[in-house]
Parts: sequence; structure tokens; C-alpha cells
Amino acid sequence: MKELLQIFQYIQKYHEDNFDVLCLTLEFLLVGQDKTLSAELLISKTKEIPQSFYCYLQKHNLTHKIAINSDLNYKKIIKLAQNLKVNAQELEDFIQTIALQKTILKLYDYATPAEINMLVCKLLHLQKNESIYNPCCGVGSWLLSLSAHHNECQFFGVDIHPKLIEIAKALALLLKFKDCHLEVADIFKDFLNVQNNQKERSNTKFDKVFCHPPLLSHLNLKAPKTSPLAPYTKTSPEIPFLDFALSKFNKKAIFIIRSVLLNKSIGERLRHHLVQSKILEVIIELPTNIFPHQMGEFCLLVLSPKNQRMFFINAQDFHLKEGKYNKLINLEEITDLCAFKRNTKISCLLDYQNINLENLKPSYYMQQEMQSPQIKVVLGDFLEKCYRGTRVEMKQDKEMIGCYDLGVKDFEAYGVSNSFNDYALKPNLERLYELRVQPYDVLLSMRGVTPKVAIIGKSAAQKIVLPNAGILVLRVKNSVVAKALYFYFLTSAGCLALSKIYQDNNERIGEKEIKEMLLPSGFLDSQVLEDYNECFYELIARGEQIKAQKQGIAKLLGYE
Repeated sequence: MKELLQIFQYIQKYHEDNFDVLCLTLEFLLVGQDKTLSAELLISKTKEIPQSFYCYLQKHNLTHKIAINSDLNYKKIIKLAQNLKVNAQELEDFIQTIALQKTILKLYDYATPAEINMLVCKLLHLQKNESIYNPCCGVGSWLLSLSAHHNECQFFGVDIHPKLIEIAKALALLLKFKDCHLEVADIFKDFLNVQNNQKERSNTKFDKVFCHPPLLSHLNLKAPKTSPLAPYTKTSPEIPFLDFALSKFNKKAIFIIRSVLLNKSIGERLRHHLVQSKILEVIIELPTNIFPHQMGEFCLLVLSPKNQRMFFINAQDFHLKEGKYNKLINLEEITDLCAFKRNTKISCLLDYQNINLENLKPSYYMQQEMQSPQIKVVLGDFLEKCYRGTRVEMKQDKEMIGCYDLGVKDFEAYGVSNSFNDYALKPNLERLYELRVQPYDVLLSMRGVTPKVAIIGKSAAQKIVLPNAGILVLRVKNSVVAKALYFYFLTSAGCLALSKIYQDNNERIGEKEIKEMLLPSGFLDSQVLEDYNECFYELIARGEQIKAQKQGIAKLLGYE
């Protein structure tokens, strides 16, 4: 990044417009990656930049309308640029530094903090071949966090400022985006005309949308007559952008808005519309002072179709002081909470009918949760049976029957355990049938620091499978709860809760300890169980992929 800053600062000596400086920096960097063209430029005898420089940019759809100062020593820049190894992290550090740390350059309104961009990427769950739309894309800072998907997704970005789009195009080229469409456009022009004339609105929609709207009070836009958010007001400049973007997503959208829209009168129509249409999935309250020169409070809205519940996260304390501003931290914890919708000290899941339309701020609901008594969910309450495996002694005078011994080594890492290989003859005692495991029994290793967990598959119904003495068997009252319990035990929160029980009991666990274990307060809610079961089946699918990969590697290396 040091060399990039050197190039930027050198160009600054000859150009006053910082947008031009940034654009030229990226264009020189792009040219510098072409070794043949760089060598040609360096041996040129002319003081003026050769025409091949401009032809190269035009070939890559960069219009380049900047008149480069003739006193600028382009060879000096090319020498620096050609030796740089360009990668997404270097570019991200550079953009974040000049846009959000060097605020004197006044570029901060056109970029989003890297941590927010990363969180948005995680929450959108981007999949191969999806279309992604970023209205108000600014300098294209979100592209830097999207770079891992540069060959998988279609990216569409628009902005009304030509210089910003030129910068974003240069970034996309440096990041080697395969299917990236960036254009200068007034998103409101067609949107408002179409709406007001009551003609058929453009059907162009995108799988995923991210919008960080500018806070511009001078737009003076009139809302479409059919808009549920009409009329627009100067005090809520985000609303026109949200109104437009709400019509553009199919699967999921994320917006950054000021928190005042969630609990003040200026956001009343927005709140009513989002709740009545049931598209609000998650609201995340962000730390203060993470956007330069914006001292208000902000939230992330995660939208998706047909929600029955809304999840609130108060992440106000998830920050570190970095210079003048705060930096968002604990991204994995936020992502984990959103995935599993767990009730914690900083999060809660509520039915839509329990939402207060006058206040959608997560911190409000955290206070409500603290004031209301928490319903304890004790594991033992929904266990049909809990027992430890025991050794079956041989009896000389008894008929023998075929059984399978089950040990920790038979636990499938991710998914149901269906393979039992230790076949043995046992005396045909009634006790065998009491000890045998059944489909959807959840198993735990009784000793150790790190819990080992398994769930029994349907193949056990046709066999007598006996757990050994180091295994604790939990027979849950129904399979839906059993699958949810198994998945919860494997999550970071569940594993931590289990580990604490082991540590508090000399690295072992028994029937009493497991029956008294407390689970998250909303664990038995129907929507929570449904979410856990969806995750359970996704885990099985991914576990099978891992297993196939391991088998392939073993075969390749000659172990099979």
C-alpha cells in the first residue's frame, strides 16, 4: 500500500481534483500490470504520454476524460506501478485509507467502511450465478469485499457521478471481475416517470441488493403517486433510494439507514410498509461514529420475502477506536447470530405481531427482554430417556445374537452416523433391547475437554447397535427437536456451553449434568426449530462433500 500512496501523493502535486487523482492512480496501476505496454512507455522519448496509454484504457472501456498535466513524470509512476503485485487486500487498504482515514480529501461520502462491506457480503449469502445490484455504488468500495466472487456472480453498479463510475471500473479491472456492469445513471429518472405515468414498471430485478444511500437533502424529489412511502421529505433523504431499491430485489437486500427512521415520526411510513409487507428479516444496530463526519446512529436492515419473525441485534458495543473513528468488530459473531436467530443478551427473535411499530431499534427490544422474565429451557424436559452405554457380560447358558458395538470412532463428523463395523455375538438378554440405540438418538462422549457429538441414522432401526461405556445416549421426544439439538451442540455457542459442563465436572459429563443443561430461551419455538433443521440438512450435505473429498484424496494417494 505504501507504493500506492506514493503514486497518489505524487499525482496530487499536479492535479487538484482528488477524484481525478484517484482515477489516474488506478489507471496507471492498471497500465503498469501490462509488462509489454509498460516497457514501451518507459523507452518512449516523448515528454507527453504516448497514445498507446490512452488506447489501452479505451480498450478496457475506460473513457479517460482527464487532461493529464504535462509536467507530470509518467515514467516515474510506471516504474513504481509495474513492480506492484496487485491484490484485493492492498487495494482495499489503499481505498479505505484515502477515503475514510484521510478525510481531508473529502472522499468519505463515496466509500463504505471495509468491515461493513465484509459483513454485508456474509449476510447476503452470495451464491454462484446470482445477480448483485449496488445502486449508489460510489467509488466501488464494495467490489473489494466481493472480489472472492469475481468469477461467480453478475455485478451491476450505478452512480450518477461519471468520475465515480470511472474509478469503480478501474477497480473492477484490477480485481479481474468477469461479469461486471458499471454505468452512469440517474436511478430516479425512469423510476419516477414510469410510476407517475402509471406505465408498466421495468421488470429488471436482481437476486441480491446492497444500498448505502447518500444523505443528500437537496434532491427535492416528488414520490410516485403509488408509492407507500409518499410523500418524501428533506429530513429523510434515504427514503427515495429505499423506495427505488425495494422494487429491485428478489431474494435478499441490505440497506444502511439512520436509526432515527426506526423510532421517530420521519420514518413512520417506512416502518409501517416494511412490517406490513413482512420483508424485514433482521435489524442490526451499529456502533456510533463508524462513518466519517456522520455522528448519528445507523442500522443495517436485512430484507427478504415472507418473514413471520423479525430478528434484532444490538451491536453498538462491537467496536474498536481507530484514529478519530470507531471500527466495527466481531463480524463472525454477528453473522452467526443472524444464521441461527438465537436469543442472547444482545439479540432477540420476535413474532411480527409482537413488534412495536413505533420503535424498531434493537436496543429498545434488548431493554424489554431484560425487563421481562426469561423462560428457561431445560434439556431434561424434552428427553424421553437418558442413559450411559454399558458393557454386556457373556452368559454361557444364553442364546447368542448378532450385535454391533458403537464407539466414539463411529461418530460421523458432520451428519448422521449410519456405519457400524464392529460386529460381535452377545447373549440374547432383554437388556440388549434396553441399551440399543435408535434413529435420531443424540450421542455424547462422556469424557474429554472437547465434546464429541453424533446423531444416529435410520439404519440402526434394523440392527442391534450397543453404545460402549464411554457414551451418553440422549433420546429426544421427537426427531425435529433431536436434529435441532444435534446441530446446536455443534455450533460455537452450543459447543462452548457443553465444554463448560465438562470442565466443571472434571472433564466428564453424566445424566444429571446433561439433564440440567440450559438451552437458549427460544429453542423450542417452531420457527427456531425449523431454522435449525434447515441448517441440519445443509450440514449433512456439506459433510458428504467433505467425506467424498477425503475419499478422493485417499484414493489418489493410494490408501484405498
